[in-house]
Amino acid sequence: MMSATLKYDLLRATPRWRKTGPRYDSALINGASQLGFAKVYGLFSVRLSSATYRIALIHRYRFMGRHTSSEYIELEDDGDFDFVFVDTIIRSVHILLPSTYNHRFTIQDLQSPDIHLRLESL
Repeated sequence: MMSATLKYDLLRATPRWRKTGPRYDSALINGASQLGFAKVYGLFSVRLSSATYRIALIHRYRFMGRHTSSEYIELEDDGDFDFVFVDTIIRSVHILLPSTYNHRFTIQDLQSPDIHLRLESL
């Protein structure tokens, strides 16, 4: 996973981050039919015969469209866990939690030119 500003775009998935509690980063996933959003709960490798597969355990979010006034992407908790190949992860994203003003999860995709261009068609 490459980033425009860093050599690598890091994702963290750990139950204990710097002695402060869990940290599970969110990601943009290249799904079978469309782009998707997920929280990554685990990254690991599986070796079968001579092949090694890099796998991620994810918690999916459902795309609900764009907010009428802010134009940010809104998501709802899908409740589904799934396994995906790490190669399907495009980049990390920041998902804002629901608030008193917006009852859905939100992606602020207008901040980064890279993410804005990738999600422009959504």
